[in-house]
Amino acid sequence: MPQQRSALSEGSLWPLSYALLVASLGMIFGYDLGSIFISVDHGTEFLILAETKSDILVGTYILGFIIGVFVSGYVTYGSGRKITIVASVTVGALAALASLVAPNFSVLLSSELAIGFSFGLYFLAAALYISEVTLPSYRPFAFALLPTAACAGAMSAMLSLIDIDELPLIVFSILLTCTIVGISFVLVKLPESPRYLALSGSSDAALAVLFKLRHDMGVAARELAEINECCRGETRGFEFFLQNTTYRRLIFFLCLITFMCNSAGITAIPSLLLGSMTVVVISAGPNPSYILDNNIVVYCTYTAIFVSLILHALLVNYLPRRTQVLGSFAIGLICLILTIALTLLPDGYLQRWLITGCTMLYLIAVTGAFVAYLGICCDLMPIRGREFGLAAIILSHSMGLLFGLQSCMPLIHNFGITGFLSICAGISLMVWYLCYQYLPDPGHNSLEVTEMRIMSAPSLSRLSRLNQPSL
Repeated sequence: MPQQRSALSEGSLWPLSYALLVASLGMIFGYDLGSIFISVDHGTEFLILAETKSDILVGTYILGFIIGVFVSGYVTYGSGRKITIVASVTVGALAALASLVAPNFSVLLSSELAIGFSFGLYFLAAALYISEVTLPSYRPFAFALLPTAACAGAMSAMLSLIDIDELPLIVFSILLTCTIVGISFVLVKLPESPRYLALSGSSDAALAVLFKLRHDMGVAARELAEINECCRGETRGFEFFLQNTTYRRLIFFLCLITFMCNSAGITAIPSLLLGSMTVVVISAGPNPSYILDNNIVVYCTYTAIFVSLILHALLVNYLPRRTQVLGSFAIGLICLILTIALTLLPDGYLQRWLITGCTMLYLIAVTGAFVAYLGICCDLMPIRGREFGLAAIILSHSMGLLFGLQSCMPLIHNFGITGFLSICAGISLMVWYLCYQYLPDPGHNSLEVTEMRIMSAPSLSRLSRLNQPSL
C-alpha cells in the first residue's frame, strides 16, 4: 500500500494547529490540579482544609479521573472525539469555578470529583483525536503538547500564590475566559476525527475531513483507503480484545509496563516533594491573612516537570521515541542510584542539596520518558480497539498512581527512604529491560502501517521488529 506522503502534506502544519487548540483546553484542568498539590492546607479563599481533608480531596480527584477514563472509552466509541472534548471541558470548567467558591467541604469534594471525571473524559478523547488527525512526522510532538499544556496550567497556579488574596481568582478568570473562547473555536472550526468517521461508516465525510487536513485529494484518498482496509471486520472494542490474540497480548504488556512505571516512583517521588509545602492560615475573615512556607523544593519540582516535557517534546523530531524512552529511563535510573548512595552519607547541608539535585534530574529524565511512552502506546492501538486499549492503559496508570501514593509512606516507615528508593530502582530496572526487549517504535509510519505490522506479528517477542525506519 502507498506509504509515501507528498512533500506538501508532510510539510503542512495545519493539523498541528488543531492539536494545539485541543491541548490548550487542558490548562484549566492543570490549574485545578496544581492548586490541589500546592495549596495543601487551604482549598479556596473561603474554606480552610485540614491535612486529612486535603488527602481526601486528592483521592477524590483521582477517583473521578478513573471513572472518567472508564466512561470515556464508551463515549468516544459511540459519540466521537469532538463532542466528548467539548462536553468534558465545559463540565470541567464549571466544576472548577464551583470549587473556587465552594462554601463548604462537601461542595468542594463534589466539585473535585466532577473535575477529575471531566479530566478523564477529556484526556482520553484528546489523546485519540491528536493521534488521529496529525501527520506521522508531527504526531509525537503533537501528543507531547497535551501534558505540557496541563503542566502549564499547574505552573500558573503556582505563580498565582505570589499574592494569594487576589492572583488565584485573576489567573483562573483568565484561564476560564480562554477556555470559553477555545470551546467556541472547537465547535465552529474543529473537524471530527476522520478515522472515527470511517469506522462509523461515513466514508464521504471522512474523505472531506482528510482533504481539509492534508490539502491534497490524492493523499486524502490513499489515506482513506488504508483506513478502510484496517476497518474491515465486525468486532470492535472489548469483543475485538477477546477475539484477537496479538492485540490482547499487546494490551497486557503495555498495561503491565504502565503500572510498573507508577510503582517505580514516577508519581510517588514528585508527590513526596510537592507535599513539603504548607500554607498556614492566621485568619479567614473578610480580609484573610496568610503565613506561607514556600519551600524551594516545590517550585523546583514543578519547574523540573515542565522543563522535562518541553525538552522531550523538542527531542522527538531528532530521536526515535523508543530510543528516547530507553535513554531517559536509563538516566533516571542512574540518578536514582546516585540518590540512594547519597542517603547513606552523613546528614548535612551539602548532602541535602545533592539529593535535591539528583532528584530533580531524575524527574527531568523520567517524566518526559513516560509521556513519550504513552505516545507510543497511543500509536500502537489498532483502529478497531483504539478506545478500549488506550482506556485500559490509562486506567492502569491511574491504578498504579493510587498504588504508588498509598504504598510510598508505609514503605518509607518500614524500610526507610533508602529502602524505598532501592525498591523503586529495582522496579525501574525491570521496566527498562522489558521496554528494551519488547517495546516497539512506530517511528514516522502512519497508524495503519503500524497496525498492519502489529497484527501480522506472530508473538509478543516479534513486536520489536517494528523498530526499523519507516518505508
